[in-house]
Amino acid sequence: MDVIFTVLSFVGVIIYFQIKDSKALANLNIMQRIGVLMSFLITTIIIECCIYYGTSFLTEHIQNGFLIWIIRVTVVIITLWLAVFILNYILQKITNGIFPKIT
Repeated sequence: MDVIFTVLSFVGVIIYFQIKDSKALANLNIMQRIGVLMSFLITTIIIECCIYYGTSFLTEHIQNGFLIWIIRVTVVIITLWLAVFILNYILQKITNGIFPKIT
């Protein structure tokens, strides 16, 4: 199930950015496009692992459902913020500033 969600989220992100940033992608050469694609793929896999294993590790011994929910939401927000920050940095390096920043 996790593999299916990872693949579907990756495909969804690629389709969204293909539609949104088609002009910027047209200005990239083939190696830059492959670099952008691999960056999204690797980031998606790392995010899935961090959220799944991070929340499992942090909530393993906690019995309070509300506290578990707070910890899960916090892990998701921090993981996504960090992933977008790092992905912006990587994409700016790969595309030499052509690709717009992700917000």
